[in-house]
Amino acid sequence: MHLLELPKYRAPSDNEEITDPIEAWMYFFQQAENLTTEELASRLDDSAFTEAAGVLEMIARNPEERSQYEARLKLQRDERARLQAAEERGEERGRTQGVAEGRAQGELIGRIQLLRQLLHQTASDDLSQFSLDDLATLEADLQRQLRERS
Repeated sequence: MHLLELPKYRAPSDNEEITDPIEAWMYFFQQAENLTTEELASRLDDSAFTEAAGVLEMIARNPEERSQYEARLKLQRDERARLQAAEERGEERGRTQGVAEGRAQGELIGRIQLLRQLLHQTASDDLSQFSLDDLATLEADLQRQLRERS
């Protein structure tokens, strides 16, 4: 927490750069009523100051404009929340689908290994790198070989 004594603060000249965050806030609080949002944004290049200037503008508006501003802000927050919820649902679906595919892949690999043992085949390939379609094709081929052998 910082205590800012604004009456004692002397703003730097327009050609001096403000680099200290505390000094930037002091400048903002002291100069906000005298400068436009664009002037503040050009002097203080941080999005926090642009947002704060927007809030000040909103406070200065009439009740109808303020109500429209707040409704727009609520809509933006609601949309952000909807997007976040949709992302979470998508991630959960992806995890569920990944688990199901992993389980299917594991079952296929187990059947292929069993078929290879029955056919007395040894293979050094890493079956976990194969796609589900490739594994299914390999399993069908091994089953065909086992039937032909019998």
